[in-house]
Amino acid sequence: MRIMIAGGGTGGHIFPGIAIAEAIEELSPEAEVFFMGRRGSIEERVVLGTGRRFVTVPSMGVTRGSVIRNAAVPFAVAAGCLKAVCALASERPDAAVGTGGFASLPPVLAARAVGIPIVLQEQNSWPGLATRVLSRFAEVVHVTFAESGKHLPRAKRIEQSGNPVRRGFDEIDRTVARRTLGLTHEADVVMVVGGSRGARRLSLAVAEAMPRLSAAGIEFIIQTGADELEHVRAQVASVGARAIVEVFFDDIAPLYAACDIVVSRAGATTLAETAIVGRPSVLVPYPHATDDHQMKNARSVEDAGAAVVIPNGELTGDRLAEALEDLLRDRTRLTSMSSAARVLARPDAADRVARDILAVASRTRH
Repeated sequence: MRIMIAGGGTGGHIFPGIAIAEAIEELSPEAEVFFMGRRGSIEERVVLGTGRRFVTVPSMGVTRGSVIRNAAVPFAVAAGCLKAVCALASERPDAAVGTGGFASLPPVLAARAVGIPIVLQEQNSWPGLATRVLSRFAEVVHVTFAESGKHLPRAKRIEQSGNPVRRGFDEIDRTVARRTLGLTHEADVVMVVGGSRGARRLSLAVAEAMPRLSAAGIEFIIQTGADELEHVRAQVASVGARAIVEVFFDDIAPLYAACDIVVSRAGATTLAETAIVGRPSVLVPYPHATDDHQMKNARSVEDAGAAVVIPNGELTGDRLAEALEDLLRDRTRLTSMSSAARVLARPDAADRVARDILAVASRTRH
């Protein structure tokens, strides 16, 4: 049995695909999973890093406010579809899986063209363009939020399965993780996650808060954007803070294990990972997300008692420092928030999606 998975543009689309691949391979060891996406992309680097095959096809996403660039999108999608049709004719998978993002569109459209059954997985409350376009062709669409179904009126079947998270996130020992990362065993550790593309506002706020928080003995793990990397590292050096600062972490599970609080945007994949490991969070939703879905995501976590929300327009270094200091002073509240986060977790999400994919693929083979 052979399964193709396509999704990317950001880590929030490719990491659920990796989680689904892991579940498929555990449930059906004879299954072969391969990925399709853009050359030189985050999805290519991540997939190849796991030792899985990656077939490249062209694609291009829509850019807000760039009419000239967007005019080329249909041609890039058409070129990607043509190449993907040729690749799929050779690979002959039994099912095609789309996990969203513009990188999923050409491979999954090509699968439709050659008669390969489709399964989709959508992370966000407001489905992305790729999922909305492809949902009418899918055997089933797996969603994280119940409200997603309202935006997919042509879908044949919708299942609320949760957002798949990679294996091992809740299995790493905190002490071992801190020792490996060079962090102090007793210190409070804050992890700042800007998403796979970084988040300028978060990076600048944490740099501004660094002197105050470092003086209190707080240590940091910071995933920042490439443009802010040197600025944040310079601030770390200037105050003598203990911090790990990178543009991207391929293996983020030990970082979750090592931290006490997560500061992040409110993308569905980051929220799912934070819930699995049971970490309290300070959420700063991306203000330009479609239908403001990140704020909706964040408020649902806050209402469950697992997070504090700071609107993007209110984020400053002082506001961030105050929020973190308040939480770290109140250990009872931190414990309660951790428990609330774990209640939100859906550890069986990847298995649920994988079982549906295998069932669809099995029908193709018979």
